[in-house]
Amino acid sequence: MDERITVRTFSSSVDFEMVKAYLESYGIECFGKDEFTNRAYLANVDGGVKLQVAATQLDEAVKLLIEGGYIKPEDMESSAELQWAEKIINKIKAIFQK
Repeated sequence: MDERITVRTFSSSVDFEMVKAYLESYGIECFGKDEFTNRAYLANVDGGVKLQVAATQLDEAVKLLIEGGYIKPEDMESSAELQWAEKIINKIKAIFQK
């Protein structure tokens, strides 16, 4: 089984279902992480419904979401905080690989 990658998070399971149907109409297999928790309890109770796709279909899914207006290209860029953390992690890795 392919690794699943979270592409987007929704506070509403209705919004998740709409985007899931859109991607599936193009042959992208979609999964909803925490979908049932959010339906059974309050919306966004566990960080929302995570739309996940197989790693092998990630690029196509992102392309379709941008074309469909569900995400913007800049939504896929790392935040400044994450970029900083990645630099620190890479420096630590370099120290231990010596």
